[in-house]
Amino acid sequence: MARGKLQTLLALLEEEIPASEKALLRVFECTTCDACSVACPAGVEVSLLIEEARRRYFSKLELPLHEWKVEITREMGNPFGEVMPASEGEASIAYFPGCTTQFRAKEIEEAAIKLLGLIYEDFAVLRDFCCGAPLLTFGSAWEDFIAKNRAKLEERGVEKLIVTCPGCYNTFRRHYPEVEVVHLSRLLLKNMEKLSLSPLAARVAYHDPCHLARGANIYQEPRTLLEAIPQLELRELKHAKQQTLCCGAGGGFPLAFPELSASLGKKRLEEAKAAKVEILTTFCPSCYLHLKTLAGEDLRVKDATMLLAEQEAKL
Repeated sequence: MARGKLQTLLALLEEEIPASEKALLRVFECTTCDACSVACPAGVEVSLLIEEARRRYFSKLELPLHEWKVEITREMGNPFGEVMPASEGEASIAYFPGCTTQFRAKEIEEAAIKLLGLIYEDFAVLRDFCCGAPLLTFGSAWEDFIAKNRAKLEERGVEKLIVTCPGCYNTFRRHYPEVEVVHLSRLLLKNMEKLSLSPLAARVAYHDPCHLARGANIYQEPRTLLEAIPQLELRELKHAKQQTLCCGAGGGFPLAFPELSASLGKKRLEEAKAAKVEILTTFCPSCYLHLKTLAGEDLRVKDATMLLAEQEAKL
């Protein structure tokens, strides 16, 4: 809970308790889902404190996969250690798919580009850099990395960024003050007249990504978009909106704590089963991949970007 995490952090910082492996695991054994922040009576943003604590204690706890992610992000420009693809186009408006999408869920990027084509005649697609979220998440210094990215955006004349990844969205909002950042769900909602959604006779539940619902207060927009699909029956999960249940995919959690991460995801899938839905959808590449893997053949899991693109009659 929030109080326990904060007491541990304070005791560590004031050296009231030693920086033991057990104590430091409390700092890293966290999905940064922000449930603590919502529960905290004082409104303390616990996840931001967790990020700062990780920076301080990153080198004191042996987490090889976290260390590798930081090293490879700095070396290759992304946390997957793959060659960064080239960006496309030059425009003041740009779509930023993010690393997880372009390296592990390309189908989301393709769907987003199709939908954006209904709204803009001209926009760029930025693929050649990482927003820096992995460094923030794992506890590395990030200022120089993000400073270079900000210089790239300024050089390219980008004024507005459209994003689909909640992690990217919050990173840009907090650390890139020069650009306007818009999540795709809000953009689509403002341009509903340009969409022509075909019917989908299915029972659908929406999983609120923690970093979108709690971190950015975006939870009604996706529901309004889904409800605009004719014949779609939208059902709520037991934990929804700002009370969403974390699926276990965030905060670098699956790397160091895979079993616990999977158990959180399975709890979320149990809620979907209880709601008797045929499709579970979300607006997050990490949630989408994690839940899809755990669900197997038992449930259709789709990112909402994909679902909307599939139902768009003009595409």
